[in-house]
Amino acid sequence: MKRVLSGLVAVGIAAASFGCNPFAPDQSVVLLVDQLDAPASISAGSPLTVVLTVIVGGCKVFDRISVQRGASGATMIAFGQDIAKGKDLACTDNAVPESHSYQFDPPFQNPFTVRVDREGLDPLITTVQVH
Repeated sequence: MKRVLSGLVAVGIAAASFGCNPFAPDQSVVLLVDQLDAPASISAGSPLTVVLTVIVGGCKVFDRISVQRGASGATMIAFGQDIAKGKDLACTDNAVPESHSYQFDPPFQNPFTVRVDREGLDPLITTVQVH
């Protein structure tokens, strides 16, 4: 039992040094993406920048965009944090659109399809022609 307890103390000390609590509830949430903007076409050697309009507000804040990419396309999901999870916080109901860009670097197959998965809604999909 002493060995296990020492291990837990070591985990707690290591986690504290990285600024996270391994015993806290996961505050990650999938955020609603309201809009996907991308150019209709790009040059073959150029990077592709897309802009996601993410809905935040209340106790939800933007964290990151997760991307799975292949040669002919990519799937994106916007993640945030619900800072009220596991805490006794009062949150407002305000919804605020916030733009976040993501750059894809070449090479690209023609056409290149960008898909944004949205929890409980149809995905947003756009196709970019590569010339």
